[in-house]
Amino acid sequence: MTIHPRSLFFGFMVMFSSLTFSLTATAFTDEPGKEMAFYSPIIRVVPDKGFIMISTSSGILWLKASEAAAPHIAKLPVGGRIDVTVEFQGKPNPPIIKSWKLASGDSKCNIFDGKVCVQADEKK
Repeated sequence: MTIHPRSLFFGFMVMFSSLTFSLTATAFTDEPGKEMAFYSPIIRVVPDKGFIMISTSSGILWLKASEAAAPHIAKLPVGGRIDVTVEFQGKPNPPIIKSWKLASGDSKCNIFDGKVCVQADEKK
């Protein structure tokens, strides 16, 4: 039995892509204290548990609301676009929401500065 060079090349590329994806996905989740910002649609909001779900270039990401953010996440619209800054806690803990700015969608909390909701006209 012989293996065709194209099959071997394809297999190598699949393996390399999988390895790259897994390294990328774990690269930012293993660093406690690291801050990152994501611009994403809001996929799901679970206010009673204190979580929102967004999509990133590496896949789906659950974000946990900080104590200050928790009362306000129910105001976030599913399908709205959010520019959110999070702090990673290291595996297996989810990133903690530090602040956000709602780019699209209606909400009573368009901007969360880490402590309170601020309306865009108040920020100026």
